[in-house]
Amino acid sequence: MTGTPAPFERSLARLHVAADPGGARVVGSVVAAAAIEGGLATEVAAHLASAAEAVGRAVGARGFDDATEAAVDVEVVRRGHRVVVRIDDLGLPFAYRDEDDVDGVALADAVAGRWVDEVHHEWRGRAGNRTTLSRHLDPGRDHRAEGPAGVDGPAGAVGHPGDDAEADARGIPSPAAPAHTARLAGPDDAEAICRLTWRTYGPTYQHDEYYQPGRLAHLLADGTQVSFLTVLDTGEVVGHSAVVLEGPGAVVVEGGRAMVDPRYRGHHLMAATHELRDRWFAEHGVLALTGAAVTAHTRSQRDGPVLSMMLGFLPPVHFAGIDGTDTALREAVVGGIFPMAELPPQGVLVPRRDADALDDLYAVSGLPRDVTRANGSGPDRATSALDLRVVADLGHAVVRVATVGEDLADALGRRLEAVARSGIDVTYIDLALDDPAVSWAADVAADAGCVFAGLRPLERQGVDEVRYQHLGATRVDRDAIHLRHPQARALLDYVLSQRQEAR
Repeated sequence: MTGTPAPFERSLARLHVAADPGGARVVGSVVAAAAIEGGLATEVAAHLASAAEAVGRAVGARGFDDATEAAVDVEVVRRGHRVVVRIDDLGLPFAYRDEDDVDGVALADAVAGRWVDEVHHEWRGRAGNRTTLSRHLDPGRDHRAEGPAGVDGPAGAVGHPGDDAEADARGIPSPAAPAHTARLAGPDDAEAICRLTWRTYGPTYQHDEYYQPGRLAHLLADGTQVSFLTVLDTGEVVGHSAVVLEGPGAVVVEGGRAMVDPRYRGHHLMAATHELRDRWFAEHGVLALTGAAVTAHTRSQRDGPVLSMMLGFLPPVHFAGIDGTDTALREAVVGGIFPMAELPPQGVLVPRRDADALDDLYAVSGLPRDVTRANGSGPDRATSALDLRVVADLGHAVVRVATVGEDLADALGRRLEAVARSGIDVTYIDLALDDPAVSWAADVAADAGCVFAGLRPLERQGVDEVRYQHLGATRVDRDAIHLRHPQARALLDYVLSQRQEAR
């Protein structure tokens, strides 16, 4: 097993500079020039540089007791179809005390103004702080505006795009399967994948890059996404699935993006493609596949257990050809895990407030776990370390509690306020289930208005997490959430009952 590969990136600039006003201006100048070299338009590069400069000022103002020691290391890279700025410092974790901190300037203004597509701030222990700013390049031609040449739109009903068995059950004709093979996709296949997306979904698919061949080609070239194709002997791509890699060595990868050309549903064309994917998993040490299915309809949901119920996860999505999916509300998704190899056992501590719900989720998952209820003891350290990630295009944020400290209530509250200032209501909070203070931390999250979201097995370098969700003013319509499995409906009832109490 070689481990999942690291996505390829090209360095554009590196510098080490004092984190004072003059140094922050240097950071801004270098980032702007490097971002233009990486492919961003001049105005967009200037906005990204402004956010980076604000981070540099925040480090100097808040990160060091001795201002003469304040310094940052900055690297600008081209990664896939993005320019990424990484700003590292060896100071204290940011306090997020007021509008002048990195939250108030680089996060709220940059996200609300769409200067950046993603902001990620993490504390890395002895390696210090890292703030990452990411901006997509101009995506180029968008097929949604025109439709790929020669494709009139989705052929036939838009059902569950990756499930041949369901297509058979719905009576879709199944003539003899045409000759086909399975292979990995390369950048040159991006146009064909976009054409397949249009034929399958029309202009309604939620992942923008599947209508933008230039952007998708870069994802395939740098290894951020690995796609598995079903290809007819004529060369036409008629089936697709993919995994998305967050970083090297991951044992759990995000799966999905499955679609079959409606003309060939019921032909079981994806069998060979799935075999190719499974071999890739074995070669790269992948233990499990995770995925999130929309709840506007049940066709993308599997019959297996649902482990998480994340309300407001996506912007509103409309599915052509599926009645009842046209809504202005944010889309809820359900998450699960699909083991691809024998999973190692582990002991987990579950919060007392949600112990029964987590017991049920572990029972239906079949995961080899020794589940113990945490005793509610508080943390043994004063300061919390929180990793904050804001995903602007999806309109949500994630706070991963890396270290639970006595200041968690204040630290979490300030992150939630900062995210809200950037115009985002939905924030998810992840706690590790090997932390003795997890029950205490879950109570803190509940006091901040968070409600249960579910279980995320293996997500923290092989350790299970529990996820909570802070929904702010997000509207939730129970009738717009459609679930296939009775167990999923019971989980939704539990989450909504907590939301009612929180409100």
